[in-house]
Amino acid sequence: MHIFSTPLLIALGFLVLLVVAASLLRLLGRQQKSQSVAGAYEAVPALLTPAERSFFGVLQQAVALDYQIFAKVRLADIVRPVRSPSRSGWQSAFNRITGKHVDFVLCDSSRLSVVAVIELDDRTHERFERGVRDGLVDSALADARIPVLRVSARQSYSPTQIREQVESLFRSHERDKGVSPA
Repeated sequence: MHIFSTPLLIALGFLVLLVVAASLLRLLGRQQKSQSVAGAYEAVPALLTPAERSFFGVLQQAVALDYQIFAKVRLADIVRPVRSPSRSGWQSAFNRITGKHVDFVLCDSSRLSVVAVIELDDRTHERFERGVRDGLVDSALADARIPVLRVSARQSYSPTQIREQVESLFRSHERDKGVSPA
């Protein structure tokens, strides 16, 4: 007399096959996930667009002796919502700025504190949605008392003119704060 009957052996064999198949499927799924995550990104060819790179070179000539220049800085890294008793109010204000960046930031060379923002405005800034974005950025910077200079994109720039625009921005900002310029 056999302890195991044929139908029981078949069922047991089928159960073993199911367990092995399930294990293989899980292993394949993990490999596919790791491959899809690993292949989901690629390097951006350059940090700056050709127009931004051109302007950056002129900006360096114009002000690099006096200021450190940083490019493509996240707005939330230079301004933050004021403390509020409402956590949801703070979070909402933070969410409005977190996905935005500014083109160039001028910083004091010794402390690296932000002294101004420079935005290079090309034709895309004429679109309605871009105007809304620019208004939010300008408002956040104004609230934080960080002056912003908007420069229209063009074929070429004069380092002297850019320097004069930056100096004029600082004079205007000092007047607005009620402080006489140096």
